[in-house]
Amino acid sequence: MYTKFELPSSDKDLLKRALQVAEEFVQPYLREDVTGIVFLGGIARGYFDRSADIDIALFTEPGAEEYPKEKFYNVGEFEVQCWVSEYQKALADEWDMSRRWTYTQSRIYHDPAGKTAQLLAEKVPLKQEERKWLLMSGLTLSEWYINRLTETWVERGSIASAHYMFEQGLDFFFRMLFGFNNQLVADMKWRLFSVAQLEHLPTDFSQRIQDILIVQSITLDELARRREAFMVMWKEMKPLVEGDVGKTFEEMMKVV
Repeated sequence: MYTKFELPSSDKDLLKRALQVAEEFVQPYLREDVTGIVFLGGIARGYFDRSADIDIALFTEPGAEEYPKEKFYNVGEFEVQCWVSEYQKALADEWDMSRRWTYTQSRIYHDPAGKTAQLLAEKVPLKQEERKWLLMSGLTLSEWYINRLTETWVERGSIASAHYMFEQGLDFFFRMLFGFNNQLVADMKWRLFSVAQLEHLPTDFSQRIQDILIVQSITLDELARRREAFMVMWKEMKPLVEGDVGKTFEEMMKVV
């Protein structure tokens, strides 16, 4: 099961109007030469606010002519983004992680032959080898960036660069947490918010992340404070990831 989440800013009345607009927008395309119609984004996740738009994906059969030719439409108070793909091309293409995660938060609206459901079942799920790599690379590279590369940049005389290494290290750590929870990695703009919604997280995760993200000064003392806060979480996850992957941290370092 993929993690679903709610936003505090969600407006139920706005969501209802957005769903109505989406359903009216796709009515002309409920045809046999349109393989499937999928609602994405806020209308599929069940939230909506003033910063959200209506995202719709259409999968078409070869030769289909009547479908949205533009990507962006203004419909009343809403912007509609329409993504059109030929079904066979979508089936043959490689889907990157961001696209796949988007479809974990989707709702199939039109699928007369069941082909769209089959497409998503084939393209979207996290594969075991991917999950294993997220765990190994996340554990090793987060430690490398936050411990070792920070020291490298201190030696090179750029404490600001040392602090910046935290951003890269945290992203690898987040990717590891998504993998540990059998989840695809959320798109970058949703990553921090989504990782905090996962079921299995280090103790006091939200508070520790807030402590790490605060940079009070570009100093060695502040670097040490942030590193200490991070390593508490990292050390908690280390034996769990080692047990899951079946390799020690040192063995993972040789692979990654």
